[in-house]
Amino acid sequence: MNKELLREKYKLIRKSITEKNIKDNIIYNKVINDDIVKKCSTILIYASFKDEVDTLKLIKFFLQNKRVAVPKIENNNMNFYYIKSLEELKSGYFGILEPVSNDLVTDFSNCVCITPGICFDLNGNRIGYGKGFYDKFFNEVDIYKIGLCYKKCLVRKIDVNKFDKTVEKVITD
Repeated sequence: MNKELLREKYKLIRKSITEKNIKDNIIYNKVINDDIVKKCSTILIYASFKDEVDTLKLIKFFLQNKRVAVPKIENNNMNFYYIKSLEELKSGYFGILEPVSNDLVTDFSNCVCITPGICFDLNGNRIGYGKGFYDKFFNEVDIYKIGLCYKKCLVRKIDVNKFDKTVEKVITD
């Protein structure tokens, strides 16, 4: 199945998932207890949108003891900006919450990037929304990446191209 068909299929599957709060809490606990996450000093994390795995609770948790940065789309590129509270997020690109901060992340050492995806496969390949923002970013920055998705959105294999970047770990419910 090609990427566009997989993207549409798994958007519908994700939308139909029930008991999201329970599943989000399972994922939350796995993320905050991950050894690599515990050791890093900075978390790059997306602000969840629509039917994505909820990250706002994770952001609140990490703000207590780590530097947290959230992506913003600018001139067709994705940059991460540090935030100090959820109140620093406002609706931006496609209605997704973005930081109003201008505190740009330039040092990506000791960082983990919590990465969205419509679906992931067992090898860490992902299908996003098709704009390539994360793939472009990962091509420029060498960073440990964790994908979040519901079990129903974990597939056996995704066909990839040379521009696609994998995540090192996928955390599910």
